[in-house]
Amino acid sequence: MTAVTATQAILDALNPQQTPSQWESAFVRAGSDWDDLAVRAIVWGLAPQLHCRLSQWPVKIPPGAAAKLAVTYQAQAQRNEAIYAQLDEILAACQARSLQPVALKGVHLAACYYAAPALRPMNDIDLLFTPAELPQAEALLTELGYSGKHKPADMGAGVTKHTSTFRRTDGAEGRTANPYLSAGGDRMIEPHASLEESWFGLKVDITPGIRERTETAVLGQHACRVLNREDLLLHISLHFCFHLIQGAPAMVQLTDLLVIIQAGNLNWETFTARAETYQAAPYAYAGLKLARDLLGAPVPAAQLTQLADLTPPDLRQRIQSLGLADILRRTQQKPLTNIPQRIWRGFQDRAATAAWAADRYGRIQVWRTLFQPARTDTGQMLLGRLNKILGN
Repeated sequence: MTAVTATQAILDALNPQQTPSQWESAFVRAGSDWDDLAVRAIVWGLAPQLHCRLSQWPVKIPPGAAAKLAVTYQAQAQRNEAIYAQLDEILAACQARSLQPVALKGVHLAACYYAAPALRPMNDIDLLFTPAELPQAEALLTELGYSGKHKPADMGAGVTKHTSTFRRTDGAEGRTANPYLSAGGDRMIEPHASLEESWFGLKVDITPGIRERTETAVLGQHACRVLNREDLLLHISLHFCFHLIQGAPAMVQLTDLLVIIQAGNLNWETFTARAETYQAAPYAYAGLKLARDLLGAPVPAAQLTQLADLTPPDLRQRIQSLGLADILRRTQQKPLTNIPQRIWRGFQDRAATAAWAADRYGRIQVWRTLFQPARTDTGQMLLGRLNKILGN
């Protein structure tokens, strides 16, 4: 089975309209490599969901593949239980200091949208604080035994939503190249000051006004502020697209879109209006279209049409041509082992980013980062080598 065929088989199994007999017939026709299916599901972070779905179907799974999926589900269940215990400790400390973080992404979705918390893999805990609260939050994490790492917002690709990460261990335990395969140890904490997505000069910020619309949900043992449904769907759509832009794993974010839409009670007019207000319509369009095309998400056709109309023609045409092969091509990249590869990847990353810009000005903003080498890790490595040469 090809990577596209195997991945599509996983997504087809998670499609809410799928039937066991239709899926099994298509899987057999495609080559039916169960071990490959299980391994790819694990790598993409979809093994818990695939295990749950296949366990409900009268489908014969070879013991080896079934064991891989079951073990991954059990490990994720234990891991998420530990994550919520870790979150409880942080939320209790925040409450004692009158801090009111907004829980984002995984910890919110796993508790409130997925049928069971184990179905949604998590690699970190994302909490949104106001800029005024952020210093107190970082001091609180230090008091709880976390060590922080800070990176200036203008360094590297220019990520601004959070410039610090906190981990209670030295960070080496359980680290792997794939976030869904790491194990053991406390999860990293990312205290956010905004929800702005930014990458090499491409920026979209949906933060203004979002805190005033938050709701309360119980996560673990504590009540916490969370995004309302429309803001959550927009945030995950944006986050999914920036994962594609960055070349990061994106399949879990795709299923996030599905479960949010399946939960219902969405005001689609409000969602579309906010996407337009925040100039995020292209990302909402791309996320929802791919969720519909690849997972059968029940997105109203009228909303897709409105979002398409709000998207610049060139970008709309590009989004309409996106498919699973494009997602895999962008998110399956070889590790970099030398400076020439890093330089070439820098060009490729900017080209991929500029393709999402709404206009010529946006594309210029992306490419101008190429002329700021001192702000990138690769540029600093080259400058360091040059200094050594000149010094000798």
